[in-house]
Amino acid sequence: MELYKSEKFNPEELALLGRAIGTVAQGTIVVGRDGRAISRYGKRALVVGIVSTGSTIMDVRLIPLIALRDFAKKKGYPLAYVYYYGGVRVEISGIEVDEVNAILNNRTFVEAPPNDIGATVYYPNALDDMLHEIFKHYEFKVEGKVLVDCMNTPAVLLFPRLSDRFGFEVELMNDMMTSYLPPKPKEVFLQKLGKGNYDFGLRFRPDGVVEVYKDDEVKEFNSLWKFLDYLREL
Repeated sequence: MELYKSEKFNPEELALLGRAIGTVAQGTIVVGRDGRAISRYGKRALVVGIVSTGSTIMDVRLIPLIALRDFAKKKGYPLAYVYYYGGVRVEISGIEVDEVNAILNNRTFVEAPPNDIGATVYYPNALDDMLHEIFKHYEFKVEGKVLVDCMNTPAVLLFPRLSDRFGFEVELMNDMMTSYLPPKPKEVFLQKLGKGNYDFGLRFRPDGVVEVYKDDEVKEFNSLWKFLDYLREL
């Protein structure tokens, strides 16, 4: 769920937000980001706030949100994800937005003593590990050509690994994950999908949801596992 949005980069606000997240979580938190430099700096500010409460960070760095959600669930930890889409945004899962906002508004942060400041553990292979688990579980093949709109998110990192594994051809659009330009709008994707020789279309939204367009129907999935369960039945 989206916790924060700001058109301007404000590291002080993000650090305070991190303090509120760490106060509520009081444990290990998985943190990731998208491909923009501003998200990397924003994640750093958020992490400074979180560790000040004594909470520990598992930093998975650059990863698609849809994959991070599955990874954090498997680990049993809450997550915080920093990304850029019309401004700096923070998405959280596994902790309540209302609780974080209550702590933030009242400034009732936990402050760990210097010896108890939280540690940061780096886990740069989270996406590889997630895909390894998926590839062990699924053996099916999908035939055909697929139009994939990455919406300038790290979802581009899923390809060609997903398409090679499951046997479909892909054409990517909006695949510049470091760009601050807005992606081409949904109408361009739909027009291209309708005119082209595609069997179905995928649209990976910045909020970690994939939309599947097939036979005049649209399905939405916020998990790679649920998405692949659907593909297996095609």
